[in-house]
Amino acid sequence: MKITFPLQEVIEDIVNTEKSLSTALMKLAYFGRQIDNQELINYTNKELNGYAPDDDIPKYRRAAGTLRITIQAYPERHFGILPASMLEEPYNEIFQYLKVREGIASIEKLAKEISEEDSGEIGVTFPMEMLHILQEPARKLYKSNTRIDVIAASVNANKNIVVAIPNAIRTKLLDFVMNIAKEFGYSIEIETFNENSEANNQTINNYMSTTINNTGDGNLINTGDHNQIDNKVQINKGDLAKLQDELRGHGIDEVDIQEITTIIAEEQPDIENDRLGPKANNWISGILNKSLNGIGKIGTAVTANLLASLIKAYLGMGA
Repeated sequence: MKITFPLQEVIEDIVNTEKSLSTALMKLAYFGRQIDNQELINYTNKELNGYAPDDDIPKYRRAAGTLRITIQAYPERHFGILPASMLEEPYNEIFQYLKVREGIASIEKLAKEISEEDSGEIGVTFPMEMLHILQEPARKLYKSNTRIDVIAASVNANKNIVVAIPNAIRTKLLDFVMNIAKEFGYSIEIETFNENSEANNQTINNYMSTTINNTGDGNLINTGDHNQIDNKVQINKGDLAKLQDELRGHGIDEVDIQEITTIIAEEQPDIENDRLGPKANNWISGILNKSLNGIGKIGTAVTANLLASLIKAYLGMGA
């Protein structure tokens, strides 16, 4: 008996705003297991169950944060704001944002529970053992004749983030699933898909990297063996020579380099949604297919994420 995955059902689940996103994510997690796509499995698991403290958080799960502190200036207690920029590295970067790590069901529940009468903010309380990093900056900012101590703190953000997160996931999932449907059909025959599993999964990973997983922080992910390449995209916006050199360094042929040079000169990317255009995405797919088929001298570390990151750096996207 042939097993098919009903992609059309997932689309219907996504566009039905009355339905929890858990339904669509669970179905995509099942699809990921059917085709043995670890990247899709990891993404859906994190959105369903929440992100671990050491996981990278997607942009749509971050909001500009306000570091609120409670100060004890004996015998009085005061409340204030401490700019994150006053903290030492790396805390000055870490606490610029409120990062929402909870699973999607918890976020949807919180979004329903928040009313117009509630405070305009949500927050995460600082662990007591972390308060020591706030003491010196607070004493510099809040001058006092008496000793002051930060006795409590939290990173707060506008409560609308819990509404924005499901909307962002819904939009990105719809874009991702529609791209898959155009590529493989609205009802995917699993056995046929798995006959060319490696190339087909790389195509899906390519769509994930261009529609879902862009965190914009320049990290290059090797989706082949799931190891992170410790590298930063060092290409300034408009530096074509540097982009071409980077591509050559990864074994990309001159013909292909000239092709992408023409594409990025003529095609407008979707800057607002941080997405490359269809021609650029097709070029990336073509390079990956060449790599899978052993054509040319393309490096083993070349992935959809890497190529997309290089092109986006040149275009000034995701900054």
